[in-house]
Amino acid sequence: MATTPHPGGNPQRARRMNPPALRALLADSLALWGVTGRSDITDQGVRITANDLVLHVVPASPDESPIRWWLIREDRRRPAASMLGLLRSLRYALNATSAEPARAWVSAAP
Repeated sequence: MATTPHPGGNPQRARRMNPPALRALLADSLALWGVTGRSDITDQGVRITANDLVLHVVPASPDESPIRWWLIREDRRRPAASMLGLLRSLRYALNATSAEPARAWVSAAP
């Protein structure tokens, strides 16, 4: 399923990404980027349908380390070594690069 088979170096943070959590994260990311689409759990991972594209997010096998995720579009597979890398690749694949990043402004109190 959509669990990352090798969680990383810190065993206290070694939590697996279960399919519902991955689907929810990807759905929230689509909304944040202003992309109309949907994410569905499949037997291999999560399918994302948006902008007339169908993409699949599939966990990598342990022997593919340091790759943790594959972003699959038709016959192309793009590796991602982290969730951040996966989200970046997904954002570019969906052409959602024009979405403005959220910014926080900090100033001194009056």
